[in-house]
Amino acid sequence: MILRDGSEGELVKILQTLLNMRNVDGIFGKATHASVTGFQKRNGLAIDGVVGPLTWDKLGYKPEEMDVDTDRECYQAWIETYHLPEGEYVKKVTPKKYIMIHHTAGRHNPYKCIDHWSRDNRGRVGTNYVIGGVSSDGLDKQYDGKILRAIDDKYFGWHIGAGGSYSMKEQTLSIEICSAGGLKEKDGKWYTWFGEEVSKDQVCILDKKFRGYKAFHKYSEEQLISLEALLKHLSDKHGISLKLGMQMMLETGDNPYEWNSSVYNGKIRGLISHTNVRKDKSDVFPQPELTELIKKL
Repeated sequence: MILRDGSEGELVKILQTLLNMRNVDGIFGKATHASVTGFQKRNGLAIDGVVGPLTWDKLGYKPEEMDVDTDRECYQAWIETYHLPEGEYVKKVTPKKYIMIHHTAGRHNPYKCIDHWSRDNRGRVGTNYVIGGVSSDGLDKQYDGKILRAIDDKYFGWHIGAGGSYSMKEQTLSIEICSAGGLKEKDGKWYTWFGEEVSKDQVCILDKKFRGYKAFHKYSEEQLISLEALLKHLSDKHGISLKLGMQMMLETGDNPYEWNSSVYNGKIRGLISHTNVRKDKSDVFPQPELTELIKKL
């Protein structure tokens, strides 16, 4: 929940109360702006007069909890916390200005994906969120669309790899979609890179090859529903425009899945793909349903 000059309402009143302002009128005007920037200066925050997650955190308040009750179906009940252990992510508080989507190029169980990160020897590698999927044989759907939070939003893990803007790496919220990724064909059947045969209903065959692959383990309908909900939630919480990045590229005729120098150098914020900054990666791939989702955000 972002507040800035011109904001009005009950949340502004809460902000004014937390700042010990005399006039609690629910209007974010000059006086509130001055109180916010003064608070930010005293607490070592960016002095921009915008109240986002880092300023709320210093105030000791979580606005997303304001309307939550004990009903398990309310609000974020669809996001489960399954944190990486300390030392397996970068415990540095950073403002978030980008959302990057990946796929795992692995199996469908999001818990095992996070467990693998916690046990490997690559250092503090991981993403903020993982969305479970369907097994490559199409039989196991118990994790389909399940969202796990592996790293709190204010922190981050290394997930981009070599190259690109360092500030982007620190300021990106990252999402992994569980998918086996690019597939290889043999005798009329499709196989994962780790040798499992993929059910025909789990294969997305593209009109033309993408990053060397004609087909991929498709993102399921439930995964895309969860991805859309998560993107909208993170956009609202952090003030990240989903109109920027991939959607903007679609509108200007640029391929939103290809390497982009402006994204690589951190000049384009919003929603971006791992493929925008890495020429050697294929996540995410241009599944038509994903493209349609991006268009309507």
